[in-house]
Amino acid sequence: MEPRVRGWLVAGSALIALVGAIVTVVYFFQPWRSCDYEDTSAGCAMLPADATVMALAAVVTLVAVGVFVFALLVKERSAVG
Repeated sequence: MEPRVRGWLVAGSALIALVGAIVTVVYFFQPWRSCDYEDTSAGCAMLPADATVMALAAVVTLVAVGVFVFALLVKERSAVG
């Protein structure tokens, strides 16, 4: 793999994994939610659309971490061979 492509993969996947992890954590704690039966926002029931966003963000985070690890482990190919 060319160093330039590898650098883009490492940087891009790291950024996507970070954003996905932040979205997952924010949707897990739901700081905007309030309900009558619970004192904290994290104890309120999650809406189906919020659960979908959180699950999608978690999957994207896992895929981005996999691409990040792959980009770090792959070796450069030699042009002589």
